Amino acid sequence: MLRFVQMRYSYFGTSAWRSKASRDKAILFDPDRLAERFRMFQQIALASLRDQEDKDFVLGILTSEDLPKEHLKLLREAAGDVLGDRARVYPRPPATAGEVFREIQQELVAGHGHDHVAQIVLDDDDALSVDFMTELRREAELAIPRVPPHRPYCFLSFSRGVSLVSEKGGGYGYYTRDVPYTNLGLTLLARPDSPRNVYLVSHSKLAIHHPSRVVNDMRFYYLRSIHGSNDSRGIFKPEKPLKSFQMRLLRERFPLLADLDPLRQEAALAAE
Repeated sequence: MLRFVQMRYSYFGTSAWRSKASRDKAILFDPDRLAERFRMFQQIALASLRDQEDKDFVLGILTSEDLPKEHLKLLREAAGDVLGDRARVYPRPPATAGEVFREIQQELVAGHGHDHVAQIVLDDDDALSVDFMTELRREAELAIPRVPPHRPYCFLSFSRGVSLVSEKGGGYGYYTRDVPYTNLGLTLLARPDSPRNVYLVSHSKLAIHHPSRVVNDMRFYYLRSIHGSNDSRGIFKPEKPLKSFQMRLLRERFPLLADLDPLRQEAALAAE
């Protein structure tokens, strides 16, 4: 089984919902915006893939063909330094991201004999827990024999995670998040020749139209970054901050936090 992480990075594409930045290249490629996106990509998304216990996966980064050349070089070098040949950057002209990723997947599976592909969504400012790939493999092994013959595919939703909220004075706030069929870590399990793509579905209506399984063992499987430059609505529940014991568990599941938010992590350690 090929586990294929699909990430959009400052991609000037098309979709049913488009942020202001995705409709204006001047905003999308603003140097300050790109610098901040790259910082989050390195410290959060890429760091979480670096820390995976099971490293048998590939990362495809879809970006715009008009991304400034110096930044494209920086992006390729960063991904390559951390993941080697398991990471590839694909500059492409405007199109629907799901259709582009479908073409990229066909290139990746050609001649390799994969029986299934697990397509995994990861935004460039979000993170997956260290055991995400390990648990995904286990859940996929359970799901494959139970895929309905009339719809030979299945979505896997890891519902429980944490909203990582940037605070004005620096540092982050941590809030419990539990949303079935969220886009965070959403995975489509299908045969390599399937025309389906994880980006070509409305995740808010996924349970109504598609076979699926929700994974919730009360552990946190993702970090959802919420900050001033979110491309989508940053909604979280301020009445649900993480408790002390949850912070300890979070530190184990996301080692990247030691570098991303050192003062908060040191405080959590001192409180033990």
